[in-house]
Amino acid sequence: MQFDRLLSQTMTRITRAGQGLRKQAPADAVPLSAAMVKDDLRGSGSWANDWAKGRKASDPTPTAAPARTKRRPAAPAAAVDSIPEGTIRARPLMSTRDVKLHQWISDRLEAEAPTCALHAGVALGAFLVSAETRDGYDPLAGLVADLLISDDQGQPLVVLIRENRAHPARQILLLDALMDAGLPIVDIQPRPSLSALWSGIADHLPRD
Repeated sequence: MQFDRLLSQTMTRITRAGQGLRKQAPADAVPLSAAMVKDDLRGSGSWANDWAKGRKASDPTPTAAPARTKRRPAAPAAAVDSIPEGTIRARPLMSTRDVKLHQWISDRLEAEAPTCALHAGVALGAFLVSAETRDGYDPLAGLVADLLISDDQGQPLVVLIRENRAHPARQILLLDALMDAGLPIVDIQPRPSLSALWSGIADHLPRD
């Protein structure tokens, strides 16, 4: 009887010890199932796909680089096909003093050189041509002769100019262009002597 009881207690201890070992067995000691073995034989790409599908919606997503905002090109200026009414007005072409001088020279031309004509406020681009005009650049732009005398063919003969104190740089360009073209220049003094002025003009007029 005592031997049977001792044997029974020993078997009970062994059984309990075995159950404890199974509970504490490491994960790598557990036999692999057929499905797990099959998964181990898959390629690395399949693991990446499973990982992408298995990501939780709550997982943080990589921060995308901010998209660059493209600036829209500036709209081309609308072509001016009309002028708003009431925005243009006339202004005097010459001062009263200049009108008197213009009339006096016209009378002398009619008497001594009737084939010539006198013009006022003529842009240099109307009777000069620049070889340097390119890509919208025109060295004659904005340059104006006070008075111009031309022959019966419209050929410029002599240019009369007055001092431009407001824009001395423009005055230099004006003189440079006229001298480069070989046109005679007569200065209009603030208080011109009519005889001296006409003498300078007459030297460049055609003689019949």
